[in-house]
Amino acid sequence: MKHAPTLRIRWGVALVAGLALTGACSPMDRQAASAGGADDARPAADGHHAAPLWRADPAKGTAAFEGTETKPGSVKVVDDPAGKHGKSFQLHTSGDKIDGPTRVRVETRGHRTAAGPLRFSREGDVYYIGWRSMWGPLPTKKGDWVVLWQLKDYGSGAATPPLSLRARGDGAVDLEYADPQLKTTRLWHTPLTLGTWHDFVIGIKVSKDPSRGWVRLWHNGTAQKLPNGKEQYPAATLRADWVTDKWGVYRSDGVKGQATAWLNSPAVGRSYQDVAPTG
Repeated sequence: MKHAPTLRIRWGVALVAGLALTGACSPMDRQAASAGGADDARPAADGHHAAPLWRADPAKGTAAFEGTETKPGSVKVVDDPAGKHGKSFQLHTSGDKIDGPTRVRVETRGHRTAAGPLRFSREGDVYYIGWRSMWGPLPTKKGDWVVLWQLKDYGSGAATPPLSLRARGDGAVDLEYADPQLKTTRLWHTPLTLGTWHDFVIGIKVSKDPSRGWVRLWHNGTAQKLPNGKEQYPAATLRADWVTDKWGVYRSDGVKGQATAWLNSPAVGRSYQDVAPTG
């Protein structure tokens, strides 16, 4: 009986320590469980980096892309003209139309992996696309458009990209969303500065249903507020049979002259941390 108080004290200390440990771990456990989940757009709180699903290595040329579209133009690997980020992709067009019906375009298309093309086609999948872009020269004209990145639709029923990054001659670059009825919404914009690198990450939940899919955007490492006042905007991100990325310059006929886009660190992954440009 003399030892009962000591045992009670030990049990009490153990119980308090256990409760304290549970309380300390629960918030992190909840964050870890939610990060990367199909319905949670928040990047992981612990800064964990996983290997991306796809990344284009300039040392291997354009082999990482499904293809390039040079109408007219060229895609090649060069040193970063700003001297900051090493080897980069240079997409250049003379701006001279190759025929009447064909719009000027110099773009990469899609993602090639060892297992085949990576295409966004399955309802509920979540992807993050990260890259770094710089432009110049880049002629623009008010009332016309230049597409610098697009989430392009392919297959039966393809009509217009669900998402596109555009310059419209108003001094800005913006992210445009086109819904299934092709109604467009300007989700975000920032001043168009040439000769300067812009870092982007776009998160999407793949769905043909605008109440289930969503889009998020980071610019230069900062999450952006979208038209609903939140960092996540409901969107039908899947159109036709699948969607995939295109980077470069694609423009309406009213815009004339040579244009160049530089691309660095393009990647696709399952979380923000996996694809955000670094360095």
